Amino acid sequence: MRRISFKLLIYTLILLFCMLALSFFLQGNIITSGFKANLKNKMIQYAKDISDKFKNNLDYSSEANNIANIINGRVSIYDSNGSLIESHGRFMFGRTRNIERQTILDVLSGKTIYRTDQRTFQGSTLITLGMPIINNNKIIAAIFIHTPLHDIQNDVRNVKNQIFILFIAALLASIIGAYMLSSLFTKPILKIIDAAKAIAKGDYNVKIDVKNKDEIGELAKTITFMAQNLSKTEKLRRDFIANTTHELRTPLSIIKSYAEAIYDDILNKDQIKEYAYSIMIEADHLNNLINEILELSKLQSGTIQLNIRPISLKNLFNEIISEVNIIKGNRKFWLFEDDIVTKADGKLLKRAFSNIIINAIHHTNDTGNVYIKAEKENDHIKVSIKDDGEGIDEADLPYIFNRFYSKSAKKGIGGLGLSIAKEIIQMHNGEISVFSKKGEGAEFVVKLKC
Repeated sequence: MRRISFKLLIYTLILLFCMLALSFFLQGNIITSGFKANLKNKMIQYAKDISDKFKNNLDYSSEANNIANIINGRVSIYDSNGSLIESHGRFMFGRTRNIERQTILDVLSGKTIYRTDQRTFQGSTLITLGMPIINNNKIIAAIFIHTPLHDIQNDVRNVKNQIFILFIAALLASIIGAYMLSSLFTKPILKIIDAAKAIAKGDYNVKIDVKNKDEIGELAKTITFMAQNLSKTEKLRRDFIANTTHELRTPLSIIKSYAEAIYDDILNKDQIKEYAYSIMIEADHLNNLINEILELSKLQSGTIQLNIRPISLKNLFNEIISEVNIIKGNRKFWLFEDDIVTKADGKLLKRAFSNIIINAIHHTNDTGNVYIKAEKENDHIKVSIKDDGEGIDEADLPYIFNRFYSKSAKKGIGGLGLSIAKEIIQMHNGEISVFSKKGEGAEFVVKLKC
């Protein structure tokens, strides 16, 4: 993970360095261009000031001398014939002393020139401005202003040095910011990795303390939620193994006890027959339990293919009632009259409703009633199986469909009938729910799509 942090830090620094370097370069050029543009505007204004006084026969010489001192350069004035009238300011070699004749003639013809002279004075490039002096639409003279870029270059250099210092400061701040940014990303990832390692070792009681409100935060919440679900799944697995072991051990213990009694030859003929019958009953119980476990495993594995076809619910419930007749005793069944048809796997759906009805029989007294209703509601079919038996405690309702759950056992030991019923209903994209109050019976409601 440190490699990711290091890479993130390096990539961020490279990006920031490129952006700052580009900004430094652009700002340097902008400042240089700004200084030069400002200098050009000032020189033109200076030339206009001298020109105005020259045209009006005012003291232009003093103005020219003052401007030459201000710009630390030289001001020269030529008459209409190109002869030098006067010159003020620093003594400079090169073009400031002997301006080409053609340049003077160009200005006297009405052109304004502004150029950078490649000949230097004391290592400084010169800027030359040539402007005609016009009076009554007639060119009467030409004014030339020369100024070295030396001072401007020094000013630009000082500003660039300040920008460079700011660049270094920004780069250092960027390094600190990039480090903090990389830590901001990698620290929660490290916490997530530690949590994943703990989960891999079987510790599902992990909670990732990540407060990020982004994708990393969502990942942390997802892993925490996954750990909670794995914890629940692991608990269900342990409970399932414990409950299954208990359910298998009970009939096996009875069978072994009865078999040992018969083997010891301590029973009379009637007792032997009674014990043998008990062994047969427990063997059937054991066989049914194993079949239910295998059936539930197949349903939950998703390997069972549904054989969907039109099913008459009235005929389906008549078959179920006929089959449970042997165990229903004196209980009465009240079945709906309308023939409602749905599309489902008849064998599996029959198994689901049989388990619910058998559950109702087991929890009503011998003279109780079981009411079965079915009706269409919008785009689904609602089936209600209600009894007037002992009812279910409110605390037990959330767990009634759990494997081996029984409301008569605090430890949750019971059968698989309702768990199998729920799996089958869900395989048909349906819903099953239960409503009950203690002492007022229970109602199981199944909703299936038409």
